[in-house]
Amino acid sequence: MDSSTHRHQFVRVTAASLAAAALALGGALVAAPAHAVGTTIDDAVFRWGLNAEANAAAFAPGTVNLLSAGIVTADSSADRVTATNWKQSDGNTRILKLQADGSYAAATFAGLRTDANGTTITTGNGLNSGHIAEIAGGTGTVDVDAGTAEIQWTGSFTSAFYSGMTRSWITDPKLTVASDGTGTVTATLGGYGTSMDDPDKFEALTPVANVVIATLTGVDVTPTGFTVTPDYLGRTVTLPAGSVAQVTTGSTAGAFPQSFVDFQIATGQGSYWYSSGGSADSRKPASALSVAYTAAPVASTPTVTVSKATGIAQGETVTVTGSGFLPSGTATNGVRPPLAGQFSGTYVVFGKFADTWQPSAGAASSARSVIAQKWAVPAASMATIGGAGSGAIELTADGTFSVDLALTTTEAQNLAAGRFGIYTYAGSGTVYAPFETFTPISFASSSDVIVEVPAWVDAPTGSFGWAFDGSSPASLGTAVQDGANFTASGTLTNIVVTDTRAGGTAPYTWSISGQVGDFASSAGDSFASDLLGWKPKVVTAGQSVAAGAEIASARLGGTGLGTSRVLASSTAAASATIGADLTLVIPGTTPAGDYTAKLTITALQ
Repeated sequence: MDSSTHRHQFVRVTAASLAAAALALGGALVAAPAHAVGTTIDDAVFRWGLNAEANAAAFAPGTVNLLSAGIVTADSSADRVTATNWKQSDGNTRILKLQADGSYAAATFAGLRTDANGTTITTGNGLNSGHIAEIAGGTGTVDVDAGTAEIQWTGSFTSAFYSGMTRSWITDPKLTVASDGTGTVTATLGGYGTSMDDPDKFEALTPVANVVIATLTGVDVTPTGFTVTPDYLGRTVTLPAGSVAQVTTGSTAGAFPQSFVDFQIATGQGSYWYSSGGSADSRKPASALSVAYTAAPVASTPTVTVSKATGIAQGETVTVTGSGFLPSGTATNGVRPPLAGQFSGTYVVFGKFADTWQPSAGAASSARSVIAQKWAVPAASMATIGGAGSGAIELTADGTFSVDLALTTTEAQNLAAGRFGIYTYAGSGTVYAPFETFTPISFASSSDVIVEVPAWVDAPTGSFGWAFDGSSPASLGTAVQDGANFTASGTLTNIVVTDTRAGGTAPYTWSISGQVGDFASSAGDSFASDLLGWKPKVVTAGQSVAAGAEIASARLGGTGLGTSRVLASSTAAASATIGADLTLVIPGTTPAGDYTAKLTITALQ
């Protein structure tokens, strides 16, 4: 059946199942600690060799598949990449070659025909030249705690097959990594259109932006970068009529992302990027991709807070919390047992110290009259210093601690010189000035009448609610052909959020999400919900309201709306009007019909 003769009608998305609920602000909605602000970087290095086939000997006599820095242009398919126009470097981009010891060095034109050991690559021995493209100077943001990254590079490299009979290039790759370890690399693709059936065809292709050239899973964002092998094995693509069919069985069956393959079909390289049953299939899986950068954590100043610092009654318990007590190399290692040579944490002391008490100022221990003491150390060191019975408290990996201290003094201590306070300083003989803090405290006089008056809190008022600003949540109209796909677009009917809550002590926040079920027709045909994507938008709102992230169709390398995705959220009580632009991308082989799906909107408050 010729799909071009059929139009797909997507009449309406059915009314939402209102799974919204005014959830009680209890244990079910405890906010997680905020992640540290992402680190801005400007030194990221991108390295990728695409796959082994892009560096292998080609079947046309005397030709190879190769990488070149920059964009290597041509006038016809008879033009070749030669020592004259091949480039080892161009701007931020370099081509590097794998060496016998596993390192990389600047590539040479002659090295395009040998492997790391200097053996000439041939179609018979299956060796490849081991080249990668490196683009330096990437800029963006990395949040190691959240596991996210967004980095943009400026630079191009050319992938030429048969020494340039067919060629394409990748420009300005962009990496995006989500907190669940998934990610994409997008780029602008350019090249020349060729055809094995028409040797004379050679035409410049219009560059295509935001093409997904790699999808990633299992990315571990570290302070120095990561290496990951892009998805290929087990992935399938939809191909236009007349293309070499994909073979989906075998240990190396798979494909590069759909949008990347779509572009390469126009260059004549299509089947080099998915398994087609040929001898080259074992060389087609994606090669490892690496990203390196420096995302050193921002230095944090040690800080101590005390729940109550004045008018303290004898025997009253206060809570002492600290943050920023992080190790700093050998400077925070102990110099005497029990933590000699290890991170020694910090003492947390209630005492009466002299005006000059700090070890870093050379003060003797006699300047520090200790009344009660705890020792905050990593959990692994607590037993070493005697455990909780000896005053050990946990200093967490993020440099925080919390401890309750009952504050009691004697008459002699009251009369002695010095200042009462909560003090911290490095343990196990370490002298480290940043850990030396002092929080003054004072006790109530025996003649004082003590009463604690809390801050006035207004009674909670107002309410929260939402509704569609219309009778139908969305209509995608009639799908149209777009290459190998059908596409349809529309707009989610605006959702009006009314939030008049005020008073009380609870934080008034909200989040609205959406999820779509699978599409089905009256004829019994269906397609997956993740083929629908959206781009949320805030139509009107206060500064506390933010739109959710754009979610692309799975057909375009995204995750789609098959699972719940945030449409918008607010960090404070705020009314708003929110919406989204909808995009549906489905295979051209989808049977014709009128399809509907259920949209479920969920509101959390």
